Amino acid sequence: MDISMLQKQLQEEHKALDQKFKFISDLQALMTKHGQSTEDLLAILTSVPSVPVAPAKKRGRKPGTKNVVAKASVTPVAKKARKKAAPRPLRTFKNSKTGEVAETRAPQVDKVIKTWAKELKVDWRTLEV
Repeated sequence: MDISMLQKQLQEEHKALDQKFKFISDLQALMTKHGQSTEDLLAILTSVPSVPVAPAKKRGRKPGTKNVVAKASVTPVAKKARKKAAPRPLRTFKNSKTGEVAETRAPQVDKVIKTWAKELKVDWRTLEV
């Protein structure tokens, strides 16, 4: 073996150990700053999260699904039923001029409320009871 090769290898190992030592000393400084012990850190790192975090869904088509032919030997997987969105709350609006009351779930598109707002020259949000 060549001595220069051994020196190069030792320098690389020294650099790696130096980085590890720097990381450990920075971590210990941070732990003392926040009053945490090594056991606390181990408990945090080994604990299992109580709520599983689902990966973010990507939009668009999956790669490789352009011209996929279904195989006869593959059994189809049943799709999960989608949950219906909760219905919008029923909101009440009152025409201050006539005293008429209208209930709707989508006031921004309700024709009656829009006409009242035009007649009274106000924003439709102000008519809500």
